[in-house]
Amino acid sequence: MISNIAFLAGQDFNIDYYGIVSTDIDTNMSKMTSDLYYTQLSEIQNFNTDDKRTEICMSKEPEHSLFNQDKLSFYTQINKKEDKWIVTFHVFDKSRNKELTSSREYDSFYKILMESKSTLQESIKNLIQNNVIQNDSQSSPSLSQPSASFNSETISGTWTGEDYIDKIVILRGGRGFVIFNNGASMNITVEIESSSKEQQIVITQKGRANASFYPDLPRNIALNAALSAEPIVWHLKMINSDTLKGSKKTLISNGEDFNYKDINVTWFRAN
Repeated sequence: MISNIAFLAGQDFNIDYYGIVSTDIDTNMSKMTSDLYYTQLSEIQNFNTDDKRTEICMSKEPEHSLFNQDKLSFYTQINKKEDKWIVTFHVFDKSRNKELTSSREYDSFYKILMESKSTLQESIKNLIQNNVIQNDSQSSPSLSQPSASFNSETISGTWTGEDYIDKIVILRGGRGFVIFNNGASMNITVEIESSSKEQQIVITQKGRANASFYPDLPRNIALNAALSAEPIVWHLKMINSDTLKGSKKTLISNGEDFNYKDINVTWFRAN
């Protein structure tokens, strides 16, 4: 079982490879990068890799329900942030419902392709080696355990990462705002909820809904939905100092109607 994997010499690791997630690169760039990562992943000693790609490039993260309980699942997210490229490796351990991530920043897409082949290999091996639980002891670190606790000052700043959103600004004092690519702005409240096991960030739309808050909906549906829509809410965890990950409850199109859905989102700190 993957749940007790230990990074030992001779230990085999079974990994399903799902490919590239991006809306910022074209088909040719995606295929080159996806094939490159698959080749590098397959060359890691003691890693048994199965190709689970169903398309050249995914527009959103693969559904976790598709993942194999007895394997690790791997995919790469690529986002362009102003003049930088952010590459985030994802390893998901479904047996524990835990995720590991590691991000790197590049000045150009060309540098992603020209990076030493050891980069992916070392990144994924380090993710597993440094974060995997080798036994069920509570003292062992969780695969998705944040590097440290955080507060309103830690998360304050400018964030990016969502389609249709230019930036999210989190201010000290529990407030902030979202700027959409269409020019709309949304005020938000920011709360940090803590339990004995974890902290999470709850970000909630403040004020009345606006059709421009749903840019992926047909305009006529968005106008109708905005009349009675519930506030958009994000539930996020701090993966590291520059990455927030979680879900966003918002409206999605349902033919000629709409409904609420939690969608996966990842935010990256803007420089």
